[in-house]
Amino acid sequence: MPNYNLKEDSVQFDFQRSRKKVQIFGGGFANGKTTALVIKALQLCKFYPGCTGLLGRETYPKLNDTLRKEFLKWCPRHWIRKMPTQDDNSCYLVNGSAVHFRYIAQRGKSQNEDGSTTSNLLSATYDWIGLDQIDDPGITHKDFLDLLGRLRGDTAYRVEDEPEDITMPSDGPRWLMMTLNPSQNWAYHELIKPYLDWRDRKIFGPKLLIDEDSATPVIELFESDTYANKHNLKPDFIKTLENAYKGQMRDRYLLGKWAAFEGLVHPGFDTSLNLMKREQMMDHLADCRRRHVRVKAIEGYDFGIATPTCYILGFVDDFGRLCVLDGFYHPNFDVSLHAATIREVRGRYHGFLQFPEPVIADPAIFRRIVVAGQQVRSTTISRILKDGGLNVRPGSNDILSGIAKVNSYIAGTPKTPHLTLGTTPGTLLYVAEELPWFQDEIMSYYWKRDPQGKALDEPSDKDDHAMNVIKYMLSKLPEPSEIKVPSEALPPRWSYWHEMTTEDYQRAQRGTP
Repeated sequence: MPNYNLKEDSVQFDFQRSRKKVQIFGGGFANGKTTALVIKALQLCKFYPGCTGLLGRETYPKLNDTLRKEFLKWCPRHWIRKMPTQDDNSCYLVNGSAVHFRYIAQRGKSQNEDGSTTSNLLSATYDWIGLDQIDDPGITHKDFLDLLGRLRGDTAYRVEDEPEDITMPSDGPRWLMMTLNPSQNWAYHELIKPYLDWRDRKIFGPKLLIDEDSATPVIELFESDTYANKHNLKPDFIKTLENAYKGQMRDRYLLGKWAAFEGLVHPGFDTSLNLMKREQMMDHLADCRRRHVRVKAIEGYDFGIATPTCYILGFVDDFGRLCVLDGFYHPNFDVSLHAATIREVRGRYHGFLQFPEPVIADPAIFRRIVVAGQQVRSTTISRILKDGGLNVRPGSNDILSGIAKVNSYIAGTPKTPHLTLGTTPGTLLYVAEELPWFQDEIMSYYWKRDPQGKALDEPSDKDDHAMNVIKYMLSKLPEPSEIKVPSEALPPRWSYWHEMTTEDYQRAQRGTP
């Protein structure tokens, strides 16, 4: 085996030692991801003679110019029996192993009846698969699921000139290995975030890939920044990146931070700080009730026809912290059912919340005219809601002001502790983890850009319904809930100012000075 000089304390070395079914190497530019993937592929080719592996990228040029080139750079020439050709983009090794170089872009897929696509890679069975830069837009979550289904090889583990490694699977690895830079694509939402929640917060979310026998994740994530590979990079390369990338771009492409994305409207939103389980919110409500806090509900509503209708139910505690507790997010939702559905959501929290205030709604529903069912008269959406028993009032449509208020809630205040961590400064906005549509929107809500790529003071108006609702809810900054202690729980009035002696008390009872 060639000497790859991997330091035992390096992320690259840890990646080589991973035995999980799904292995992900992420982080900053030029941190050695692609090389680490190629080295692992070569090790599998040697340890599983006669195996069939796949190395893939989004497009044919990217595949040949980066991934295949890196493979041929590291693969010993005497290992190769047949080089890739234009007609057969595969590398065949003398020990019988074969590496197929394939691209994943749409041109290599067939259209299904439901409009989805099926990769043409599904005609093969693989012992292992390596995908480089799965953050490229041409690689989708469906590709990931499809390729998992092709890992059916059973080539035996066999070594001749090295000690056997008992940690290696005996009948084929069936591993899916992937690399990417931090991005907000499907890989983050479906793979990275659930894994980080488990690793950092011990949260077993529904999307976390779990081995049912061991009750442990089948996925493993390896992260490093650009500086971790600086010994293999020219100093001017890193210097150029430092000069070119500032703020979130530096966080993302040099430091490899997952949540740092240039142009986000709400860049401060942090899943580790702003998300809570609904069960925790209910515990907080119960604690507020024990402390005699009269917690009031705060509600927002945004109407859509083909686009989703969104309703959010939250509450503000006595510290002024806003908890987004529940709601719905439905496209093509019959308007005649909205009021009943809102009342149903409210009913889940009977006894915990008070609903004295009207629902703060999209101002457009007070002027939009629709035909109400089969009736010949026309009416507004607000009238339909009122007829359904809901009191509604228009929220502010000042977008920039609303965004500023939401960001101020995300940032929090030094005087307010974090609701679960107790640290200061603590955020003032908490969102139930059971509302994935809110998370998806706020983490994909960007400023528009002009043709030159410069950010404009106008957010994207695509998939912004939950973001509109939260702006409506904060149109008028809600007051903290009040503490109202029942009279029977109060101490005697005479003890408010000083402790009376028995003689003073008896004199007061007689009415004598």
